[in-house]
Amino acid sequence: MRLVGVWAASQLAYHFTRQPRKKSALRIAHRGGAAYAPENTLEACRHGIRLGADYLETDVRQTSDGRLVLMHDSSLRRTTGRSGRVENTPYDPTLPSFDDFLRLAKEHNTRVFPEIKGRDIEGAVVQALAEHDMTERAVIPSFSAVALERVHRLAPEIPLCQLLYPWELVLRPLPHYISIVAPMAEALFVNPWTVRQAQARGLQVWPWFAAFENRLSVAYLQSLGVDGVITDRLD
Repeated sequence: MRLVGVWAASQLAYHFTRQPRKKSALRIAHRGGAAYAPENTLEACRHGIRLGADYLETDVRQTSDGRLVLMHDSSLRRTTGRSGRVENTPYDPTLPSFDDFLRLAKEHNTRVFPEIKGRDIEGAVVQALAEHDMTERAVIPSFSAVALERVHRLAPEIPLCQLLYPWELVLRPLPHYISIVAPMAEALFVNPWTVRQAQARGLQVWPWFAAFENRLSVAYLQSLGVDGVITDRLD
């Protein structure tokens, strides 16, 4: 009970001392818009665009023959029913390509938020953005500090987002080239002060959901004053 009291007091203190927001939070369509169509597909992205997403988020991996594709898992099993790993599989048209994703986003003047999942693909991602004239319309996120450092060396003009693991309840020091942090939303339910701590450092906060995404939880994040919300739903 004592811990519940401390948590409740922390929530009250946060909200009573919060400054009013001057603008609404950005809406980042998670995996293109995973509530409306299979994740990381062009169909999901079209729904995200139709519903006015500020950014399309996707996950990027590379096939064995060097093609960038939209895929969250390293295994093909969950989303395609096929065996094997993305990195060990040649490209085929059943795998949504990063090139097609960028063409669609450019056609609709939509910004992109491609998460680097595969190893050693930073150069290929940066090159693809440049080839599609999307460098200035991209923010690149990753859990990997090494991947973000490589992107910064290759294209220092691209804003970078450090994704935070679920257990990161307190914001750690980050390199100067990180401009956005993306904590797990459920971690902010426990410690909302991470938002204020990040913003005091000049960082934007774009949380992502692990499990408890609904209209109420999104409204709670907005009440914390986050700068964006990475969400499956946009309606």
